[in-house]
Amino acid sequence: MAVLSEEPTLPPAMQDAVQQLISLSSDATSTAPTLSAAAWLDVARAGKSLADSLRSEPLRTAAGQAGLARSVASLLAQAAQAQGAGAELLSAQTELARVVGNFCFEHDPNRQLVLDANVPLFLAQLLGQTLGVLAEGERMPATGQRELSVEELKFVRATTGAFLNASLKFDPMRRYLGRREILTPLVALLDARIEAGKSTTPIYTVGCWCAPAPRPEDMDEREERLQIGQMAAEWAANVLEDVLSESKAEFPLSGVLSLASVVLSVSTSSEPSALPAHLSPDDATDFLDTDLELLTICSSLLESLAHDLPGAASALAFSPFSPALPYPKNTLLWQLLHFISDAAPPSHWALAATDDPARAVKAFSAVKAAVVRAVVEAPNDDEVMERLWSETKRGAGDGEDGAEAAQAKEEGRSWLVEMLVRWLEGAQQEGREDMLIAAAHLLAGMGRKDEHTLSLVHDYALAAPLARIVADRVGGAIGRTGRPGETTQILFGVVSLLRHLAIPVANREVLGKTGVIPPATELLRRELDIVQPLQLAVIGLLKHLVTGNVPNALAVLGLSSASSSPAETPFDRLLALVTRTDELRLRSEGTRVLINITRSLFSLPSCASSHADDLAPLVAQGRKRLVKREVVEAMCELVRRSEKFPILVNEGVVGLTLLAGSGTEGASLVLASLLHPPSRPAPPTPEPNPLDPSSASASLTTLSAPPVPKPAPAPIDEPSSAAVMLFRWLSLAPSLAQQPSPTSPAAALLLPEMLANAAALLHVVAHGASSAPREERDALRDVVQGPLEAASAVLDGPAGQAVRRAAETLAVME
Repeated sequence: MAVLSEEPTLPPAMQDAVQQLISLSSDATSTAPTLSAAAWLDVARAGKSLADSLRSEPLRTAAGQAGLARSVASLLAQAAQAQGAGAELLSAQTELARVVGNFCFEHDPNRQLVLDANVPLFLAQLLGQTLGVLAEGERMPATGQRELSVEELKFVRATTGAFLNASLKFDPMRRYLGRREILTPLVALLDARIEAGKSTTPIYTVGCWCAPAPRPEDMDEREERLQIGQMAAEWAANVLEDVLSESKAEFPLSGVLSLASVVLSVSTSSEPSALPAHLSPDDATDFLDTDLELLTICSSLLESLAHDLPGAASALAFSPFSPALPYPKNTLLWQLLHFISDAAPPSHWALAATDDPARAVKAFSAVKAAVVRAVVEAPNDDEVMERLWSETKRGAGDGEDGAEAAQAKEEGRSWLVEMLVRWLEGAQQEGREDMLIAAAHLLAGMGRKDEHTLSLVHDYALAAPLARIVADRVGGAIGRTGRPGETTQILFGVVSLLRHLAIPVANREVLGKTGVIPPATELLRRELDIVQPLQLAVIGLLKHLVTGNVPNALAVLGLSSASSSPAETPFDRLLALVTRTDELRLRSEGTRVLINITRSLFSLPSCASSHADDLAPLVAQGRKRLVKREVVEAMCELVRRSEKFPILVNEGVVGLTLLAGSGTEGASLVLASLLHPPSRPAPPTPEPNPLDPSSASASLTTLSAPPVPKPAPAPIDEPSSAAVMLFRWLSLAPSLAQQPSPTSPAAALLLPEMLANAAALLHVVAHGASSAPREERDALRDVVQGPLEAASAVLDGPAGQAVRRAAETLAVME
């Protein structure tokens, strides 16, 4: 026999309260423009009765089925329109908010009912009115900010509790709460600024619980205010964190200032030497936990908004923060930089964290790291970069920083850049990793334009301090000293900045003269293979430094007129990395460095004589050092494995042509490598990555370090050798001549000049490898002779001439 479950029902008292709210909501919509004070008092009484009683799931279910959500929505909408609100209306609002919170507690069907009735929107309107949130451009009342009454604070607490209960683990509500009109009052509630954002004073600020005790007769009210404000602020922060993890699209940009004000309140609040006598140790610990949670959430939101919300970077960089201060102290950016450099955990935290004093310090380090990550993201936006570069050259004000800003203006220099350069110099001596990282990444973001990088090197003398940091920190990165995880974070930022600076040709000589090349290549050691982003940054730096610069190319080869050749050269470390790595991008980019060195030393016949006399023999030594099997094999591998990237194939072809043209030895090495790809050792067992957030310290994690990619498997149709790759290229000549119908995306990028270069390589090899084994010469001819002859029949101009010359040379090769 089936057991029929009974539908949940409400007790008579609760049923009466529901019916009363339904009746009052009907009156509010059909009779008077607004309810009378007596009617609002009835709403408050009925609401309190229900809020106090909705303690079980069956009762919440029955209330939902009785139509409670619609009546509450109607009453809240009416309250939002009411004029001249009195105590009765405020009490009604508070009790209705409590009803919503308890009605939604762990009850998804009721949450959906509340959502369908737009209840959160009406609550947000009332919250904004209570807090006095100012619209954009609206001025603060002449009377200034007022303090919320205890009853108003209770409404604020009830509303934030309703938002939290309605949205917890319920995605439809989380998405709904992401609307701008709901986020705006929630983030304003946290705003710690005085005389800004809203016409009421902050309800709770970090450290406010340590303020001097008021008069004894005011103690009870102060404690009540603190407890209510603490809960409301904590709940609002929890809601924002949860909702913004879903979407940040409608977050108000003004909220960036509000979130930042919470973080900055740590450095502006007064620090007592002892906890207030009236505060128990348990209460002090509870307040500290709230402070740490608020700081953690707000700093994390600043970081994620800087990454994900268009306009947030500009808000961080250019928002005014303290209008009464002189420029640049009155900007949010200056305040955040000051926080990074000077803020420390308040002394009273240690007094409150008696259970674990270190946890507060650790949490503060994580907060500061999040602020660093937020700030360094700002100049990665092109418009922000340009504005920062130009607008920080204006200066005015008094005091030390104001004088520096004024001097910077007179000299046409940026106070921001000068501050960051000082950070690099001072923080290195003081061991301030957070400042080093912030300065390096900010300058890298601002140096994404040649005009800027030229100025950074020549006007701000940035090269020397960066080189010193690399030289001083290399030992820590490879485990000789210090903590490798922290050091690799710093070096990643510094080397990345150096890579930016090396792009303009005019900077390369200055950078090379700092002596940065030898210590930078120490980072290519096997010990740091687990930090591929750092090694890629080093490779990128070298690639720029050696391009068209003979002294830098010689420095990589370990050849310098100023010193004897070291036992292990930068060239040795680079070549070892290229030979052993299984990561295709790292190997390809490392090989491009070898090609650029080769081009710098070989490409012009008068290369040696075009420099000072002391460089001529070094250039000759450098050329000889490059004619090496490992170098040739690396270039052939670049040719073989880059079929989809004709530009890379062409670079490899040019490098091989220069080496093959160096003499019989070079031509023979190139011939052998064209035919036989090198065997590769098995990759080593992976180790933890110091740039991975799970293995780096909280103060230094995840600053722009991309994840390390897994080695990609070789394509099924990958050429078996570089010679076969050249065969495929030359076979495309007929389709290249029949424009416009490329047979593949790669063919569409293939140019006649590239085929001419490939033919030139074959000509040089065939001409110079006369002493190579006959079977190798025959093998090369067998692979490429056919497509060469076909190409010579269809190509005209220089490409046709080069192809025909190669075909003729191969034909007579014995």
